Amino acid sequence: MSRRARVLATLGPASDAPDVMEAVAAAGADGFRLNFSHGTHEQKAAEITGIRALEEKLGRHFPIMGDLQGPTVRLGDFQPIQVSRGSKVTLTRNGGSGIPVPSDEFFRLVEVGDEVTFEGGRIAARVLERSGEAVVLEALVEGTLAPRKTVAIRGKEYDLPSPTEKDMLDLKFMVEQGLEYVALSFVRSREDVRRLREALSELGSDAWVIAKVETIPGVENVDSVAEESDAVLVARGDLGAKFPLEDMPFIQTRIIDAARARGRPVIVATQLLDSMMENPIPTRSEVVDVFTAVRDGADAVLLTGETAAGRHPVESVEWASRIVARAEEGYTPRRMAMDGGASIYDAFALGVVELAESMGAKIVAYSRSGNTARRIARHRPSVDAYVFTPDARTARKISLIWGMIPAGILGATDLEGLASEAVRRGLAKEGDRLVLVRGAQKDTTDMLRVKVL
Repeated sequence: MSRRARVLATLGPASDAPDVMEAVAAAGADGFRLNFSHGTHEQKAAEITGIRALEEKLGRHFPIMGDLQGPTVRLGDFQPIQVSRGSKVTLTRNGGSGIPVPSDEFFRLVEVGDEVTFEGGRIAARVLERSGEAVVLEALVEGTLAPRKTVAIRGKEYDLPSPTEKDMLDLKFMVEQGLEYVALSFVRSREDVRRLREALSELGSDAWVIAKVETIPGVENVDSVAEESDAVLVARGDLGAKFPLEDMPFIQTRIIDAARARGRPVIVATQLLDSMMENPIPTRSEVVDVFTAVRDGADAVLLTGETAAGRHPVESVEWASRIVARAEEGYTPRRMAMDGGASIYDAFALGVVELAESMGAKIVAYSRSGNTARRIARHRPSVDAYVFTPDARTARKISLIWGMIPAGILGATDLEGLASEAVRRGLAKEGDRLVLVRGAQKDTTDMLRVKVL
């Protein structure tokens, strides 16, 4: 049985060369994230081409997550500067003698006494003075301020539209490139997710929407956000810039539980192996962090800067994969109670899992859209679960889902045909017990047969 929780890697300057990308995949990456906050469409197209070529070479399916920048405020362009604790920094609307923050919303919201954080909370500063065009800060920690990094005000939220104009241009590109997942940044409510889903529908895409929970309203509305989404991402960088850091373990657990109660895959991201930006071995606390995320119920862990810009992208994936595998040893995941919005098909999937476990049988499923695979995975089966799909796009989608083993591409078939294919492809042999499952119609899970080979 393969590792059940997935490892995702962000591509960037440190990892988008074909040989490095292949090494990252060999090290254990199950899928890739493209960050549309940085880079051009031409660069992203080259990365997508490289991933698809890698699929052909390795005979695997790699889901691609296109991560929209979202309604955020970022520093402008300037030469990086070092700041020390107690030093003064000036932010200006249009640059000039200070560091540019080209955002009317930031200057509307910021007040004397506020704590301003940069790059997901990596650097923090206190506001000493402000005018209409400039803000003077006192650095609370030392570090490097670099261009294009995020700017947040602790305890406050920007009132900006989502998706943005840039997001819509990037979304059109993602649809043209056939990406399987679209991640929406700075989600505040289910309405943000609905707007993105409507935009995808108008563009003719069935991509799954990942809601990134990283705002105060997003956490407050996490139940309805999870219900509206296809998957959820715990974006700890910006969460750590909005909430007290000591609250982060509780917030992470809350988001994971909300997603799992609604049968949505959940991804934990940001600073998982942050020290590996420079060092080839993680710290002890980072190992515990990844281990804990898996034991908390995450479907996947996502490496961001470690693989996009770090010095050791391949080693970072190797370590993440090792830690995830170790966390799963001797561990029985929690089986979450279904929330009130669960369908009869979700209940049917629970019956499939419990029947297979009681018989010591393998689950062999056929999933046209990926929903049957997602329904089975929500109940965390302890037995092998093989999933046939009609096309590569669906196979890529389920490759991100906990415990689902892509069995191959297969045209429409009945339950007996599933059993025959499982045997033909070496997934089952004489004496095995199989629980065969599929839906009679699109997006259903309602047909089952038990077969002893």
